[in-house]
Amino acid sequence: MQAIAERVSVLLSDQFKVKPETIASEVTLGKLSFDSLVLIELGLVLDKEFGVEIADGELTEQHTLDDLVQLLSAKGAAV
Repeated sequence: MQAIAERVSVLLSDQFKVKPETIASEVTLGKLSFDSLVLIELGLVLDKEFGVEIADGELTEQHTLDDLVQLLSAKGAAV
C-alpha cells in the first residue's frame, strides 16, 4: 500500500499543484482546498492512473490520503 500512497502523493503534487510538504496521511482533501469539482477530476485521474472506477460522489472533502489508499486498494488498484 506504500507504493499506492507514493503514487497518489505524486499525482496530488504534479497534477493538482499541492505542495509536497502539505501532503500527509491524515490531512483531508478539504484542507488541501479540494472542492466537489476538483474531487470529480481527482476521481478521473485516479481511474486512469490505477485502472479502477471511482464513482462521482465517492470521494469527499473528508477523505485523507490514507482513505484514498484504502479505497484504491479495496478496488484492486494496479500497483
